[in-house]
Amino acid sequence: MAQTRKKAASTGFDPQELLDFLRQDELDYPAGAAKFGKEALPLLKELIAGSDENLSMKAAYLVGYIDDESVGDILKEAAEKGSSTIRIAAAFGAQKRSPEVAEAILSKALDDTNPSVVKFAMRSVSAMKMQNKFKSKIDHISKNFLDENIKNSAKELMKKNK
Repeated sequence: MAQTRKKAASTGFDPQELLDFLRQDELDYPAGAAKFGKEALPLLKELIAGSDENLSMKAAYLVGYIDDESVGDILKEAAEKGSSTIRIAAAFGAQKRSPEVAEAILSKALDDTNPSVVKFAMRSVSAMKMQNKFKSKIDHISKNFLDENIKNSAKELMKKNK
């Protein structure tokens, strides 16, 4: 992480300011994304993979608000390898990406076994009106998921598709 901080300092981006921002209790993610921008992505990617769960989760949410092509890859990785809170952030962030990028992230999230991850993935699918893309996955969830609330949410999402 020290390398990322040194490199970032030469571009005018202040890594310590980003860390201070992420350590706040309530964050204005859109404002943070506008302020730190794509220059923050290397450090945010490191933080997502780090051991501080709270910082990782906030970094993942912030990445979702940053407009850059590399964000999709960061969110895809978070959807595959992160803890449940990071996978939730990835599923949420998907709705701010192009349909092609979102499809890869949401495909992973809809296959997740964690009810919260699946719930946020279905919310993103609904927000992006991508029910047709994920019809078979949502149908499978509506019939086979262990959590009854998630099954019912999937059934409702299927009804919206008709």
